[in-house]
Amino acid sequence: MEGMPKVNVSASRTFHQLGIFVLDGSGSMEEDAEGGVSKADAVNIAMRDLLTRFKVSKKRRNFSFAVVTFDTDAVVHTPITDADTIDDNGNYDPLTNHGGGTHIHEGLRIADQIATNFLSQASPGGVGHSVIILLMTDGLCQEPTESKQLADRIKKGPNAGKITICTTLFSQKGTSDQGAKDLLRIIASDHVMGFKEVYDAENLRAFFISSITAAASNLVVGTSSGNTFNI
Repeated sequence: MEGMPKVNVSASRTFHQLGIFVLDGSGSMEEDAEGGVSKADAVNIAMRDLLTRFKVSKKRRNFSFAVVTFDTDAVVHTPITDADTIDDNGNYDPLTNHGGGTHIHEGLRIADQIATNFLSQASPGGVGHSVIILLMTDGLCQEPTESKQLADRIKKGPNAGKITICTTLFSQKGTSDQGAKDLLRIIASDHVMGFKEVYDAENLRAFFISSITAAASNLVVGTSSGNTFNI
């Protein structure tokens, strides 16, 4: 009827992808980013914008999200939550209750536990389930060997093929940590397309979205690998 509000109808679930954001809350995230905000603030902006985009998407029933934040330890910021009910007005500042060193493996350890639990609950014969771990850090891990070994176990473990790891380095323009970039490329499932260096909220949000939709494309019948799934 004329004057009635439009309702964004969600399509039925054809697959179920869990995106786990693993966000660096080390003290260096207080440093400036592009746009007149800190790196931590830029992450908060990117997360809120991204979650809003998925929350209003007609394909939202296909996605769930979880958030892990870390420094020398890691905590679950947001447990597994469907995209249509997730809080896109929440505080996703990774520095909250953090500010220490950079131990990537701690964040990956919690993400692996969440991913394993999610995949174990998939119904036999039901829609395809997959996980994408989206790791963001702004510097070199203080225990790189342990982080590489854990990432390798995730990629080659019992859920190999169902878990994708993408990584991004949040840098300041004019500076670049080659050691951190090399490590993050090794951690990523795809050493080229699965890694990107970013400098602001917009770049970070865009990389996260493109990574999620590219991974989702592999679960959509008739969509060739390498193409992105339109949300």
